[in-house]
Amino acid sequence: MKKNIQILAILVIFGLGASSCKSKQKVVTIPNAHVEATNQATETPAPKPAPVVVSQPEEVRDEKFSLDSEEKNTKILDQKYHVVVGSFKNRDNAKGLQQTLNTEGNSAVIVVNEHGMFRILLSSYGTYKDARTKVNQVLNRFPDAWILVQKEGN
Repeated sequence: MKKNIQILAILVIFGLGASSCKSKQKVVTIPNAHVEATNQATETPAPKPAPVVVSQPEEVRDEKFSLDSEEKNTKILDQKYHVVVGSFKNRDNAKGLQQTLNTEGNSAVIVVNEHGMFRILLSSYGTYKDARTKVNQVLNRFPDAWILVQKEGN
């Protein structure tokens, strides 16, 4: 019996010790914590992304350029606005992209600017609006597409 009293006394001491050590942190209640969460993705459809619309010439460059030595399509030089989808220092890299694009049914052309950069022209147009429309169409594949205009004079 004496052992039982000693065990009971020890348990009481541990019980009092454990209950007296309370945290001094503030208790915060979370509103609606008792409400079960719902999957809102099935209840409300995600908004459709807005189409890319560009109203001003963000990326138009004037450069002096000429057809690459192997190019035969001189008609593109009759157009003012050219959609550029690639620029390379290395001609072989430019040729590789051109071949890929032409295999897909395009008529891509390589031009060389006055600094020796090889530009891949996907298409050429007489108006800025038409060139801008094409840039907007290819932005998913070529996010850095831009419009090139032949620089006049020296």
